[in-house]
Amino acid sequence: MNNPLFFVNVFAYFFKVCGAINSSHNGLNPLIFNSFPRCFIDRDDESPHTSLSVCIVEQPVQIHQDVDSKSKRWHFQSYNLTISNIWSPFLVKAATFEDINGVSTAEVQLHLDKLDKKWLDIYPSLDYMIISTGKWFLKAAVYHENDVIVGCHLCPGKNLIELGFEYAYKKTLHYVMDFIKTSKHKGLIFFRTSTPDHFKNGEWHNGGTCPKTIPAKEGEVKIKDLNRILRNIELEEFEKASAKVANNEVNLKLLDFTNLLLSRPDGHPGPYRQLQPYSKNKTAVVQNDCLHWCIPGPIDFWNDVIMEIVVNG
Repeated sequence: MNNPLFFVNVFAYFFKVCGAINSSHNGLNPLIFNSFPRCFIDRDDESPHTSLSVCIVEQPVQIHQDVDSKSKRWHFQSYNLTISNIWSPFLVKAATFEDINGVSTAEVQLHLDKLDKKWLDIYPSLDYMIISTGKWFLKAAVYHENDVIVGCHLCPGKNLIELGFEYAYKKTLHYVMDFIKTSKHKGLIFFRTSTPDHFKNGEWHNGGTCPKTIPAKEGEVKIKDLNRILRNIELEEFEKASAKVANNEVNLKLLDFTNLLLSRPDGHPGPYRQLQPYSKNKTAVVQNDCLHWCIPGPIDFWNDVIMEIVVNG
């Protein structure tokens, strides 16, 4: 094959697969990837360590960047490997209106029956994919089907039916899974469940923090209701698809790190979402990131699991 290795991961960190490629844990040889020319990743644009991660294997050459700098592609010449991260937080066509801090000026316009061409166009050439989505569906949104507005989530005063995020999430995942299971795709496809956050005394937008510096004891942290609802939908749609993919020779596997990550409230960037947040004012009030993950930390375990499956099946 000309392009035998790809990863796709919406809401994953770029560095986690870089780490996997370069991992020597459990006796896995990083040189095993020498014969694979390309890798494809979809990730959350809020990853704080992208610049660091692309240097883990070697200094790559950037060969693509979209106009918003959210989707990028690098080539690692020594490994003949290309890694891309493609910004597609909903997996379906969407128009968003918000700044880098997640402050929205209008509802998301979400087309539940149109897959996002950013990943769809390259899908046939992918050999390894990691797909995930999740918490973006909690945002205020207007839902479209067949180019007609059918309802919304959190849109008071618009005279629309309040369908709720569960409706949209089920519809989207069902559509994505239906496409995958009938695609006769020959590569290995991972579906990763959304990950829990550890915000305390608020959320992303209103002062939530995650001050823990050590892992929690087993059972100490309970999954939040919204995280549980998202995960239940994900598991339900995966089970529906996995029952049929084998007949179509599609290799679909589940990555569910929920229980592991619940015990790692210490694994988030916290106030260090931005570089040196207290350099000008040591008592400054800064936005905390208690959703995404740092390295070293839980991502190391993800790398080991993914590498074990990729190498040993």
